[in-house]
Amino acid sequence: PVDLFGLPADYAEIEKIAYNSERKFLKEVSLFDVYEGRHLPEDKKSYAVNFILQDYEKTLDEKRIEKIMHKIRTNLEKQLGAQLR
Repeated sequence: PVDLFGLPADYAEIEKIAYNSERKFLKEVSLFDVYEGRHLPEDKKSYAVNFILQDYEKTLDEKRIEKIMHKIRTNLEKQLGAQLR
């Protein structure tokens, strides 16, 4: 799971950027919590998102998973101003 905070965007935008970032191994993006309120600016939200990665040919190792997740996080940061919490 990844907790992204400080986002003005909606979940659909997060999902779109994630799938555009990793087309081969990203099989599912799911939202499991949204927080608005104390400790966040009035127009911002915190989204807790789960990413499911799968390679049908071999087991994904930690190095490959980190590389994929880094690419997704970087694109969310650049395109939405997301911050990892």
